[in-house]
Amino acid sequence: MKEFLAAAELELGMFVAELDRPWLETPFLMQGFLIESEQQLAQLRGLCRIVLIDRERSESRHLRAKVVAPNPPEPAPKPTERPLTMVSQAAPTDFFQLLKLLKAYDGGAPEASRGEAPLFAWSVSRGVGSVAADECQPEPASQAGVWAWLRARARKLRRREASPEAAHEGGEGIDADQPYPIEVPLEQELLAAAPIHAEAMLAVTDILRDIERQVPPDLGRAREVVQDMMHSVTRHPDALLWLTRLKRTDRYTYDHALDCSTYMMVFARHLGLPQDRIATLGMAGMLFDIGKLRLSSRLLAKTAALTPLEYDLFKTHVDSAVQILRADASIEDAVVEVVARHHERLDGSGYPLGLSGEAIGVFGEMAGIVDTFCAMTRHRSWRPAVSSQQGLEALIGLRDERFSAGLIDQFVQCIGIYPAGTLVELNSGEVAVVVAQNRIRRLKPRVMVLLANDHSPNANPHTIDLLYDPLVPGRDEAYRIVRSLPERAFGIDPAQFYLA
Repeated sequence: MKEFLAAAELELGMFVAELDRPWLETPFLMQGFLIESEQQLAQLRGLCRIVLIDRERSESRHLRAKVVAPNPPEPAPKPTERPLTMVSQAAPTDFFQLLKLLKAYDGGAPEASRGEAPLFAWSVSRGVGSVAADECQPEPASQAGVWAWLRARARKLRRREASPEAAHEGGEGIDADQPYPIEVPLEQELLAAAPIHAEAMLAVTDILRDIERQVPPDLGRAREVVQDMMHSVTRHPDALLWLTRLKRTDRYTYDHALDCSTYMMVFARHLGLPQDRIATLGMAGMLFDIGKLRLSSRLLAKTAALTPLEYDLFKTHVDSAVQILRADASIEDAVVEVVARHHERLDGSGYPLGLSGEAIGVFGEMAGIVDTFCAMTRHRSWRPAVSSQQGLEALIGLRDERFSAGLIDQFVQCIGIYPAGTLVELNSGEVAVVVAQNRIRRLKPRVMVLLANDHSPNANPHTIDLLYDPLVPGRDEAYRIVRSLPERAFGIDPAQFYLA
């Protein structure tokens, strides 16, 4: 239950869901946080007049007591998804042991996923924990509806200063305050997502191999696996994000295809789009770069700056991708449109058409944001990867220049400061990886410690839940994150270290 309060009425333990001004104009790192200090209270009272409080996520006992008991849940809809083969019946309680189990599955996954017996047999319905399209937010009739919703949110913030009641009026489009619920533990969804990820990698491999051989790609298999990925993302978005970081090939194009597909669906889920739209955007993300395989390997491997002529040649990969997709009558026009516009930019500086403003379309802009973020946070031969935090900061610097501010703000909220799989340095000197975000205290995720304070590897990494303020051994100080680190920091190879 959410309630508007005057800033003077705020107390410790309240969960702040929204402010009466844009988040990026405040010192608060995340959109949505628990008030844990008098300093935060003073900052809120000095900046805001009206604040939206989420009582269900607040910690004060008297606040939670006011929560109205929900109505009895409706009967679960009959599952419409095909049976899922999971890796194991029960997730290990130790997260590192779980990763070792996933590594064992990884060795046999490619062949098993082609129709042979799985490593462990346990079939369940994919409907568990998923959300039917009519149970989440209604999708706007068109992309214009998403723009209208973003504008409506900005208007709500302005009206809230004048009158809290005005914020309840109407509202066009979707409602990102009511995202898909997470009803499945991360460990359980990782087990479910492992064979899906393996199948997705095979589908990407087949598509790109066909294009390299100048054979029309069979996209039917990709369409099926994207449906499976979509259901995993709606159950728990962190699972596939984990796997895209941990399991990768030695080819950027292959990894980038799965990264973009996963992040497009996670972003669409955050915006509350229905499942068919999430799947459409995931399919588009998988196909962003298929046109690059028609470029020369010399051009793609070049580490120095491209000449103007080389850059003009490079930009033709978008038209090539569109040609490949239009040759397949089964591909939706919506998929082709998103692929065609993922390099267009708000200020008209993009390509191939130099579109600007809302002519790009909200899904085209989403594609550009995801493509840019995924490219920055992956290691390239000519440029090292940046951390997720640095990638988000770079995107924030492009608000209302290359991308719409409303969409950038929503992407920052979606990804969070420390997404699953992010390497971080702790105040103890140890290096850890984020296992799962804490959606109430965003700066206190659950982490797995990979390196000791002397940066030597831990043979059996242990997990620490920063939510409970555990103390650093030998010090009267709670663990906290000092900074996020880029991929491969301190020589850590996710594929080898996490799953060794």
